[in-house]
Amino acid sequence: MKQLKLILATVTVGLFFLSFMHDSETTVVGLEEGDKAPVFQTEQIDGTPFNLEDLKGKMVLLNFWASYDAQSRMNNYYLSSLYETYKQESFYKGEDFVVVSISLDRFKAPLNLAIEQDETSAFLHICDYQGTNGSISTMYNINEPVNILIDGEGRIVNKDAEYSKIEKSLAFLSAI
Repeated sequence: MKQLKLILATVTVGLFFLSFMHDSETTVVGLEEGDKAPVFQTEQIDGTPFNLEDLKGKMVLLNFWASYDAQSRMNNYYLSSLYETYKQESFYKGEDFVVVSISLDRFKAPLNLAIEQDETSAFLHICDYQGTNGSISTMYNINEPVNILIDGEGRIVNKDAEYSKIEKSLAFLSAI
């Protein structure tokens, strides 16, 4: 029974990803899987300009998180491991893996401390210090921590709070 469930899950995931393989010019900008992700420009917390469009061709994970959220902090360790595993992989419709860490924090000191303690300095860090009312959070309709995986063409591949599902997507896309 377990093998049947595994086979069905694999076939379902495979069919979902195959739907991304056609080059549809009618893809709309939206927030659902298969849609083009909304593009934004801002500054990283160190003042470096950031444009999501500049990451075209790469597999990008938008990691919405907060230093005050215990689950986000625990997940940072898993995300660091995921990043180390996939950072230089070749994917279907994407080369390399980039993590864009978008904080929902309102204060600089706890955010900076969390980045240091969680050892996530390899990520691109963004925060407008407006919490879920910030422009990017509003654009992506974010009310709580979540991850959005975007392929090299700018399409949303996966949207989930669980890293295990993001990891399955990365593994699948690096295998084809």
